[in-house]
Amino acid sequence: MVWRETDIMDERLRFVVACLAGDETMTELCADFGVSRKIGYKWLGRYREFGPEGLHDRPRTPLNHGRATAVDLVERIVAAKEAHPLWGPKKIMARLRRTAPELAWPSASTAGAILARHGLVGRRRAR
Repeated sequence: MVWRETDIMDERLRFVVACLAGDETMTELCADFGVSRKIGYKWLGRYREFGPEGLHDRPRTPLNHGRATAVDLVERIVAAKEAHPLWGPKKIMARLRRTAPELAWPSASTAGAILARHGLVGRRRAR
């Protein structure tokens, strides 16, 4: 006996084609494919909006992070480090707070993490 191998995209496309054919109700189709009606309507809506590409799984990461440091502050921290490569995050934050006290600056540890993400800090030498 030959086994047919199918992947998720093929099954979703088969579901949408069967749904658009209109031979069975949505409830019957969802039961045949082993999915809930909510998922069935979601796949059908994505197919109608985006075509076959809409049936791919979407990333689950959030589009924005509520507690992320503002982009303009990050740019100013990085620019200060590039202007003064020997300064650490404590000194950079002290100077930036002094120049613009009205802004909500992050802590020195957050500034250190930002600089590390941009590859601007190295490891300390062992004593």
